[in-house]
Amino acid sequence: MRAGLKWRTITMAVASLTSAALLAACATSTPEEPVGLPEDAVVTYAFLDSSVPPQYHRSITLTVTRDDAHIVVDSYGDVLADEHAPTPAAVWENLGSTLPTVQGLNATDLGSGCTGGTGIALSVVAGAETLVDVSPQFCGGSNDALEAPIRAWIAPARDLFPATDVLAPEGE
Repeated sequence: MRAGLKWRTITMAVASLTSAALLAACATSTPEEPVGLPEDAVVTYAFLDSSVPPQYHRSITLTVTRDDAHIVVDSYGDVLADEHAPTPAAVWENLGSTLPTVQGLNATDLGSGCTGGTGIALSVVAGAETLVDVSPQFCGGSNDALEAPIRAWIAPARDLFPATDVLAPEGE
């Protein structure tokens, strides 16, 4: 009986040590940041064209969810193209895995704007949380460093649709 009692005491001591070690490891480990976009995220990208005659003006709004991508091309509010496409899982995953490239981008405020300039507005919202909100205006070299990373990030979703000059040819 003493051997059984001794074995039980040793087993309980090892179990306690193992549990304590596991608890300590969990307490000191850093939880991994979630990778990807939340399922309810909505990505909105808008290109705001410069002030040119209507036959040449092309502004774009692209809205992307996990299931659907929607593009609207307009000229001063007149809709020239309005198309939907399913969002492939690979595109959604790419937007999520590369999200850090556009998070934290800050645009220089140009105040009242600039004659002849263009702009981009990018937002990523998940529920009540805004993950990205940046709206650079491009004029006279301002904010030029923001254009490439934003366009590169949204490119997989934008590439789901034909080029703007195909969707809405100039002169129409």
